[in-house]
Amino acid sequence: MGGPLELNRAVPGGRVEIFAIEDHEYPGDWFYRFQYYEVEDGEILRYDNAHADEDLGRHHRHVRFGEDSGIEFQNITAHIARFLQEVAHISDVDDTNHD
Repeated sequence: MGGPLELNRAVPGGRVEIFAIEDHEYPGDWFYRFQYYEVEDGEILRYDNAHADEDLGRHHRHVRFGEDSGIEFQNITAHIARFLQEVAHISDVDDTNHD
């Protein structure tokens, strides 16, 4: 087992924090949380598998404006890529709304 995957950096519209570590106690063999947030206003988007949810399953997608949902997990690389793609889309839409 290697060390954790970690990223914490400024991106358009806020900050992204990614944390994932191999843990065979969690589905997909990873414990993870990915967050996109505004420093002043809080969380915009989060993916995690911190707990089982009766309605959502084990892999969760939380959004500031909208419904929380379950999300498919293939592997950690694809999951991070999907999250970052969604962050890019949200920040593009947000920039368009402010022009």
